Amino acid sequence: MTIWGWLLILFIIFISLLLLGNNLYQILAPVHREKSKILVLEGAVSDYVIDSAIREFKAGHYRLLITTGTPLEWGHLLVSYNNTAQLAAVSLIKSGFDSTKLVVVSTSEIRNDRTFNSAKELKRWLNSHEPGVRSINIMTLGVHGGRSRLLFQSALGDSIQVGIISVKNFYYGPHNWWKSGKGFRETVNEAIGYFYVRFFFRPY
Repeated sequence: MTIWGWLLILFIIFISLLLLGNNLYQILAPVHREKSKILVLEGAVSDYVIDSAIREFKAGHYRLLITTGTPLEWGHLLVSYNNTAQLAAVSLIKSGFDSTKLVVVSTSEIRNDRTFNSAKELKRWLNSHEPGVRSINIMTLGVHGGRSRLLFQSALGDSIQVGIISVKNFYYGPHNWWKSGKGFRETVNEAIGYFYVRFFFRPY
């Protein structure tokens, strides 16, 4: 693609951001549960999302909690865990979660399409161990939710319906994300990622 093509895409994204305004956060951080007994937690989340996952598991009467994730990009020399899926699972157990209802599904891919590859690994596990599953709910943090749902649905295919539970970010919310550097940076970055996945994404 030429530089003019990329500039056109960025211009369209900028205009879309202006038009969406307050609705942008809800698009990027949706909450839409499917009727399911399997809760999937993306591993690269803050500790308070771990607590939210435990509450969701109990309230939703789930049967299984699956953590997904990719290799740690930093800190693996200091801890005995080398994947965010493992780290999330251990954090859940430390918080009192029943380990017999917990499954770790990790991928070794770290360079390209990490969320999509996590979803593909989840699909392989489901095909082998839970072939009858027709729906799951994914829990993740904030504005990453919309993109995660698109990528997991793409990887899992039409036979499995994907629900999404986007836990509100501790530092900003739907009506004030542009008032902080962190909120603005993360929301705009995810908006660009969401736009790219929705219209241009092809697996690496």
